[in-house]
Amino acid sequence: MRVLIACFKLLVFVILSLITIPLQALGLMLFGNHRLFYLIPHLYHNMTCAIFNVKVKIEGTRIDDGQILYVGNHLSYIDIPVLGGNMPATFIAKHEVKNWPIFGTLGSLSKTVYITRDRNAADKAIQSIEKSLKAERSLILFPEGTSTDGYNILPFKSSLFELFLNNQIKDNLIIQPFTLTINPPQNHDLYAWYGEMEMVPHLWRLALSKGIDLTLIFHPPRKASAYNNRKIFAKDCHDDVLKGLDFHNKAA
Repeated sequence: MRVLIACFKLLVFVILSLITIPLQALGLMLFGNHRLFYLIPHLYHNMTCAIFNVKVKIEGTRIDDGQILYVGNHLSYIDIPVLGGNMPATFIAKHEVKNWPIFGTLGSLSKTVYITRDRNAADKAIQSIEKSLKAERSLILFPEGTSTDGYNILPFKSSLFELFLNNQIKDNLIIQPFTLTINPPQNHDLYAWYGEMEMVPHLWRLALSKGIDLTLIFHPPRKASAYNNRKIFAKDCHDDVLKGLDFHNKAA
């Protein structure tokens, strides 16, 4: 029975994704930079979570006024619908994601900012980020640079924070760290996708399961204008996110 239910979940997910692509393209054409642009992605992300019974408990207060950079830990490709369903913001992703089937197309239509780790591409990345912020789109960044097992948080790549200390960007930018945790901890491998895991078998295990419970913790905001050193900037945000994980692990 669980196999049939899992197959049904995946079928509904694929159909939903294929239907969303033209709708999202239409939303991009009609709403452009208006906040209504996020309506279709928001619905898609929440419906995806509902299909796989991914439940999210919110702790703390999400800042929603102004130009916000949300920075936090990265556990899985499923972070995209989890966060996209709870934040009216655009993702910053590595360039390889652009070529993923379905997800890459949806990401591009959602105005995802794609960046590379190449230092020579830094100017282009700054221009893309500045363009998004000028359009009053908030951004979501995973500074670890990869997904992890959820038990620890890797050091944040300070080179990414250098982009936000650019004088044309930093003055009005607010950073809000967040921590994403898995409940209970023994369910980590059901949700977390890391290392050499393959996506299809991992998604199949999630479809077979009865779902997963997560906690999304929002921490107090910081101002980019308060920083001139990217390493201190990155460490302060990392410490905020790590405190959320440590508190959750102790409570569990």
